[in-house]
Amino acid sequence: MLWNSAEKLVFVPALTKIEEHHRLKYACRGCDKNDTKTPIKQAPPVPSILPKSYATPSLIAQLIAAKYQHGLPLYRQEVIFRQLGIELSRQTMSDWLIKIANVLHPVLYEYWHKILLQQDVIKADETPLKVIKDDNIKSYMWVYSSGADSPASNINGDSAPNIVLYDYQPTRAGKCAVDFLQNDDKQHYTGYLQVDGYAGYHRLYCNLVDCMAHIRRKFDEAKKAQSKSSQKTGKADWALSQIQKLYRIEKQIKGLPIEER
Repeated sequence: MLWNSAEKLVFVPALTKIEEHHRLKYACRGCDKNDTKTPIKQAPPVPSILPKSYATPSLIAQLIAAKYQHGLPLYRQEVIFRQLGIELSRQTMSDWLIKIANVLHPVLYEYWHKILLQQDVIKADETPLKVIKDDNIKSYMWVYSSGADSPASNINGDSAPNIVLYDYQPTRAGKCAVDFLQNDDKQHYTGYLQVDGYAGYHRLYCNLVDCMAHIRRKFDEAKKAQSKSSQKTGKADWALSQIQKLYRIEKQIKGLPIEER
């Protein structure tokens, strides 16, 4: 007998449930009758990552992943929860995220910040953003990273951990990078820092390394600025060709151990 098999993809919607925690209370009945005051004994509450809230670690993890990994704003999450029969306002979720950030900052952020400053190479960039109800026309999100671009660690034989840290600042002043790239003992980072040509990074105490993507962008702009009627190959075309050769070499050696590269 022959079987003809086929595979079907099944989607199981998210499951939400209520946890109930019951704590026993102990009191002396005889003491009550004799009008003797004795303290009531009660089991301690279950440890909570956010005391005095009904948020669980799994719920907080879902909010964080949906907002920061999948780009789902809180007002959309509010609608999704309502469709599941749960009234969870964006104000409550926002309050939870602020509180959990304060809880996790010394545990995770400061820990990875110390590890980041130990790396030989760090990449940095800053991007403007508009903050609601903020007097600043522009605020900035500074980002510092190490390791590979992919989640897989040591994929190319590198030992640098994959770290990405964001540092919100109301200004683009170079002092922001100076303050971030120093440890608790005020010792400045002295390794290699890969950045664009922004002059604010020149205040740092480390070795600045240019970003090839930013360099290529300028030559690409120069090529577009050339006269369209001109058939001559200019210096911008030559530079883009050389950069393309470097990218080709980089692609060929990707995945090889450091010694072979």
